[in-house]
Amino acid sequence: MSGVAVAEGRDRWVRRFHPSPGARRTLICFPHAGGSAGYWFPLSEALAPDVEVLVVQYPGRADRLGEEALTSIDELADEAHEALRPWLTRRPVFFGHSMGAIVAFEVARRMERETGRSPDRIVASAAGAPSDRVDEGIRFLDDEAVLAAVLDLGGTDRALAEEPELVELLLPAIRGDLEAVESYLAGPETVVACPITVFTGRTDPKVRPAHADAWRRHTLASCDIMMFAGDHFYFAAEPELFADRLRAVLG
Repeated sequence: MSGVAVAEGRDRWVRRFHPSPGARRTLICFPHAGGSAGYWFPLSEALAPDVEVLVVQYPGRADRLGEEALTSIDELADEAHEALRPWLTRRPVFFGHSMGAIVAFEVARRMERETGRSPDRIVASAAGAPSDRVDEGIRFLDDEAVLAAVLDLGGTDRALAEEPELVELLLPAIRGDLEAVESYLAGPETVVACPITVFTGRTDPKVRPAHADAWRRHTLASCDIMMFAGDHFYFAAEPELFADRLRAVLG
């Protein structure tokens, strides 16, 4: 993965897989629970060079495996916002998948409080609205049940279950993310100033139409919903269509 630079401090949090100084737009991606920045390498490749994609790397996974995972959305958003400061002057679009949509929303709130500016838009993918969360308590289950719940959503190779040493390495980050997202709930009055676009799969067992529609409460601007065929990882079946829809949103 050329172009990846891992350094100390805030640069631990941001991956630029395809640096594109002349890009017309900047897209900042926030991964799902248990996910790492590398998952979004193909999207970065597909959108470059017109769109420069930055991906947040949470602690406790991939090249940050030795670090302790954070266990609250507030902590994740505080740290990510601090690391992203150099890029926020560009008015990027935020894209967050599942847990990442909530992190993106909270980073946008911090950006607005500090600078008075908003991201150009938030794309909330496969996530219920901030005030419409369901605590399933998966974080309290045993390791086998936690792993099964993650695998059932798709997006993770089921062969992982046959690698107990790898599972042992990854479970702390998965549990940390689950604690963060399952314990999060915002009031219906919690809003951002920028528009929100919701991407959701028609057969997503976690995000029903009412959950997606509830995002309308959380913006002072417009909110539109785009439905895709598929489930929680709807884009896996038609990645080109997904990239095209994202390009259209980016304008």
